[in-house]
Amino acid sequence: VEVCSLKMLRTLGVLVVLACSSIYVSAVPKCIGECNSGDQGDYMCTSECYTSNENLLCSCEDLPFVDGKAVCKDKDDEECAIVPEPNDAVENEAGCRAACAAADDCGAYIFDQIINANRCRLIKECQSQQEAAVPTPCTDCLSGRNCHTCPTLTYTAGATNIHWICDSSGDAYNNEAVEGTKCTPTHRCQIDGDDEAIPAEIECKSPEGGSDMGTWSVGDTPFDEKNCDTQCPCSKITIPKSEDTNLFCDSAEQPVDDANGNWEIDGSTTCDVVCDGQIFIPISCKFNKEGTDTAWHITYGGQDIILDDETTCFSCSGSNCEEDPNTTAATTKAPTTATPTTATPTTPAPTTAAPTTAPKDKP
Repeated sequence: VEVCSLKMLRTLGVLVVLACSSIYVSAVPKCIGECNSGDQGDYMCTSECYTSNENLLCSCEDLPFVDGKAVCKDKDDEECAIVPEPNDAVENEAGCRAACAAADDCGAYIFDQIINANRCRLIKECQSQQEAAVPTPCTDCLSGRNCHTCPTLTYTAGATNIHWICDSSGDAYNNEAVEGTKCTPTHRCQIDGDDEAIPAEIECKSPEGGSDMGTWSVGDTPFDEKNCDTQCPCSKITIPKSEDTNLFCDSAEQPVDDANGNWEIDGSTTCDVVCDGQIFIPISCKFNKEGTDTAWHITYGGQDIILDDETTCFSCSGSNCEEDPNTTAATTKAPTTATPTTATPTTPAPTTAAPTTAPKDKP
């Protein structure tokens, strides 16, 4: 982040000098792969770690040997005793990781080679190349850091339920996501007039207060992973009772009668509108094409047809909706053939009267 300020120097006139300085915002390098438990119960992940000298706890090398042991020294080039088995630490990456897990205050490790000698560095925390001020990238370094995982998300099924897609291997519903994992919603919707009710992103963050489990958050605000699959609401729609219209729903609680004695459904169930006892038209609430809100859908002629946003009434006959001044009927006709099309059909309508109030599919 570059911060600039203006300084005014007065000599013969007014001279404006633009002074800029750079401020580095620290960010822990992201885990590469899963956060796994080692032999000692330590949770670590592979990460691209670097270190400054001030961040170094102990550096062990197998050249030269002293009394048959690799030499370990701290940032001040003094002998460090936090690695009881230096030879094991410098043998391979696994040994270096185990040494870090056993050492107090070790948050990360770096295993590499220098002048034909294996080296294991135990460091306080995993630093980025920029933060550690290392001029060139390390091409042979094997490194990892302490990590945490977040609880699995709780899946809730539903045609208008939000679900989450994450930038990690596997889904966050069956796998504990590693810290740094970010997830975005499959859909958006407005809830109680709030367009921002569904977060644009959630993130698995490191725990605070010594907890072993990470936390899901929206920015700095905790996010409830048990109630993450929010159900987007649907506006109610009226089905007028008439001789040519009947209604059957898959829920014992549906339909309900409104103040005018008509059926009213709210999207919590799937229903069939039956016209003249011969034509069955499923009606249900789902997401719209853009995935930005909910909409009422009907299935007719083999097509999924989305009703207009303003539609508050659906019936086999348009006049049935027109009799209720508080409702808005669908304004376009349903397709007259089972062949999918996005244009106005030109084939003759079937001999059995089809609904005349459902709209065409949007082009």
